[in-house]
Amino acid sequence: MKVYKVKKIIQSIVALLVCTNFLTAQSPFRVGAGFNVVFPTGDYTQIAETGTGGSLLIDYSFSPKIAMSLSSSFTTQVSKMPQTGVDSKTIDFDIKSIDLLLGGRYYFIPSFFGLVESGVRYIQLHANIYDATTNSNDEASSDYEPHFTLGTGVGYKYNLAEGKSDFELSALYHYVSGDVIDFPTFTLRASIMIYL
Repeated sequence: MKVYKVKKIIQSIVALLVCTNFLTAQSPFRVGAGFNVVFPTGDYTQIAETGTGGSLLIDYSFSPKIAMSLSSSFTTQVSKMPQTGVDSKTIDFDIKSIDLLLGGRYYFIPSFFGLVESGVRYIQLHANIYDATTNSNDEASSDYEPHFTLGTGVGYKYNLAEGKSDFELSALYHYVSGDVIDFPTFTLRASIMIYL
């Protein structure tokens, strides 16, 4: 009878230690959201202004030095194409894009990392149409066209709450291939990441 009670107590202590270790350990998964400022570069500066957007981010740490990331971003940039007038209508253009990127991170030190990512950027030309005779607004858009994207950058991670959340600042250059011109961009991103 005594052996049975001692065995139960030992099992309970081991279970408690395992649960405590599991609950206090930092999760390898993080999810987050970011705010982006996107600057066109190269020939893309001839047709697009600086844009803004947001990102959804997921990453998984294989070790303290190496992590894999998945990101999706939405950006709107005002076009430099001149306002067009047809009959009583004026048309303004903007450029919308959606990125789907898979990447890797390498932490040089716990708070400073380099990253490489690749995937696809879907680009759409969007028209805002104002009709002066009816004083009404309308919209028209092209289909989203996929373009190969390759990016690299650096980032800084600041721990907000140990093992719970981080604030990150990153700078990324993305080469985006195009049929007539390429669409390269430089992005500054501020994001909050939460450990799962």
